[in-house]
Amino acid sequence: MNKIKPCSPAEVAEAIGKLKNRKCPGKDQITNLMIKHFPLRTILRITNLINCIIKLSYFPKSWKTAVVVPIYKPGKNAQSPDSYRPMSLLPSLSKLAESIILNRLEAETEDKLIPFQFGFRKGLSTTEQLIRMTEHIREGFNNYSDTAAVFIDIAKAFDRVWIDGLIYKLHKLKIPKQMILLIQSYLKNRNFVVKVGNELSTPMTIEAGQGSRLGPHCFNIFINDICQMPNTQLCLFADDTAIMCTGPGKHTKVANLNNHLAELERWLIKWKIKINKDKCQAMYFTKAKKLPPPPNSFVELSHGVAKSNTLESR
Repeated sequence: MNKIKPCSPAEVAEAIGKLKNRKCPGKDQITNLMIKHFPLRTILRITNLINCIIKLSYFPKSWKTAVVVPIYKPGKNAQSPDSYRPMSLLPSLSKLAESIILNRLEAETEDKLIPFQFGFRKGLSTTEQLIRMTEHIREGFNNYSDTAAVFIDIAKAFDRVWIDGLIYKLHKLKIPKQMILLIQSYLKNRNFVVKVGNELSTPMTIEAGQGSRLGPHCFNIFINDICQMPNTQLCLFADDTAIMCTGPGKHTKVANLNNHLAELERWLIKWKIKINKDKCQAMYFTKAKKLPPPPNSFVELSHGVAKSNTLESR
């Protein structure tokens, strides 16, 4: 079994230095500022603790409880739960350990991730993905071709990752067993309490690690095998997905997108992923002064892509 590299006091001290002072603490009320004032002997003990977590592939139960503070969205119905954005607060020491583990998980997986995923990856950003998409569309214009695109938003992406499916995919990527067991320990049996004023609710079980450092990268791994098609272009930034098709013939482009969407639906169902239909859009990019008539429809996915008989033109 491949061993995960232990951390050093210098690495822990560097991670502590990157903690943001004004972040709210978790249930233990230990703030980042407190941690930054820990003496060297305490940093040595934290280093030893994190190395025990790595060695045993066991994440402490007390660090797996999040405090969820509901933040009201202005202008929304105050009586509806959907009108509140949950802010998840995890223990600061848990986040510190996560950052150490994340460094090792990224080292194991970075060269195995699909090249068109730009979300939560070092050296890549939203801007670079937008430039890539824009250049693809402009290249089509230079060749007298329009681009049809569908934009898809995955619902509650980081909160709803199917844990058993993720573990399976980690095995498929040949990630060291010690790391897989650690990720499994981290994700299993998590819970949260809701804080309103000074009152805390009774603990409730949750899936995955909402508000965690590991969550976004685990999500990238989970959707790494998203279906690809020869006649379309994929662009991903975390849970936002664009499928584009450039070339002659409006109906050919729509047919290619529909084929990709049909394949995508099968993939979504298989891996228990839902999408937010209210945030999905179909668009048509053209330089033509006279806009082409819209297609009759796009395929409707039972998991959320709504049927569309209009395309916005850009």
